[in-house]
Amino acid sequence: MSPLAVLLAITILVGVYFWFAQGRRLSSRRSRGIFNQGQSSGGQVDRRTRKELLRLVNGHQAVALRLVEKVKERNPKRSEQWCWEKAIYDIQRDRRS
Repeated sequence: MSPLAVLLAITILVGVYFWFAQGRRLSSRRSRGIFNQGQSSGGQVDRRTRKELLRLVNGHQAVALRLVEKVKERNPKRSEQWCWEKAIYDIQRDRRS
């Protein structure tokens, strides 16, 4: 077996491992009720805001949570509500372009 084939196999295995780890992390968040109750790190999120983001991502809860997490990483001092609204704004802005 060539070194390139071995490197490719290892890369694929590592990618699959991280893909499954990401899925488990998101599913544990959902099971704790973060998306359904709108609570995370001490903040309440308006039900309409959650529904709007979910509508914009065609019902994909994992995508919605990932977008909000990215906004939180970039803006750690902002409120939970603001992060959800910013995720909505970003999607709408990108779709206008």
